[in-house]
Amino acid sequence: MRTFDTHWLKASVAREMRRVARTSRSYNGLATPENRRLMSACTAKHAATGTLLIFTRDTGMHSGGWWKNPDYERCWHLSVSFHDPATGEDAPKDVRLTDEWLEAFYGDDCRYVWAEPPFSPEGKRADVWHYRVFCDPAWSPILPRGEVYTKDFTERGWMSFSELKNAHHTALAQLVEQPGEQ
Repeated sequence: MRTFDTHWLKASVAREMRRVARTSRSYNGLATPENRRLMSACTAKHAATGTLLIFTRDTGMHSGGWWKNPDYERCWHLSVSFHDPATGEDAPKDVRLTDEWLEAFYGDDCRYVWAEPPFSPEGKRADVWHYRVFCDPAWSPILPRGEVYTKDFTERGWMSFSELKNAHHTALAQLVEQPGEQ
C-alpha cells in the first residue's frame, strides 16, 4: 500500500492510481498470491483526508460466473473508505469527499458510475463503498443493458459460478450413487 502525503492533490493521486491500474494486469477477484500483490499495488492512503482508496481494472465478472449479464464483464473499480487522519480509526462515509474522489477518478465518466454499498461484515464496519464504471472490450465506458442478473444478453449454455458448482455436486452425487457403472 502506498501513502500519498499531505502535499498530494486528489487529482494527482487519482492520475497516479489510474496509471498503476492501467499498466498492471487486471484483477479477476480470485484469492491468489498475484491478486494479493496487485491489490497491494492498487491500494493507497491519502494522508491529508484520511481516505483509503483501491483502484483496479477488473475483468472476468461475467466470464468468471459472477454476473449473468455480459455487459458487466469489465470495469474500473474504485473502493473508498475513510479514517480519522489523526488516529487512524475508521470513520463514516464522507459524502463531499466521496464526490470529490469520484470526480478525480472518473471525471466526465461519472455519469456511468454504478455505486454499491458495503456488503461484507468487514466492509460494513469500515463503511467501504464501491464505485464501478463498466467498459466495452476497448475499455471505453458503457451504460450496461439491463441488470447484472438478467440473462437476456447471455450466451447460450453460460452458467453462473453457483450453477457450475451445483452441476458439479450433482455429477459427483450421481457417481457416488452408481460407483460401478462408469
